[in-house]
Amino acid sequence: MSVSALLKEYDLALDDIRWYLSTRLAESLLSQREEPDELIRRIWSGALESELYDMEERFLRDLQDEMDRGLIDQQHVREHLERARMLKIRRRP
Repeated sequence: MSVSALLKEYDLALDDIRWYLSTRLAESLLSQREEPDELIRRIWSGALESELYDMEERFLRDLQDEMDRGLIDQQHVREHLERARMLKIRRRP
């Protein structure tokens, strides 16, 4: 089964995946508050910008590639999509 088929099964759109990834990124950024210099470097160096650029499309493409290569299984993808689905439900319109 493809990642795009699983997205349809979970009734998720790119915007939902963007929200999921944004949540993960926000958690990562907040975890760096004890190390402000590292966070500043992440922003200053352009690393954060690179992470944000087409993040949802890269994420899905990487999942599909890893599945195709046998590095992850469908259950692993489903775990990500279930978390995205739960965030979609809790997200305010």
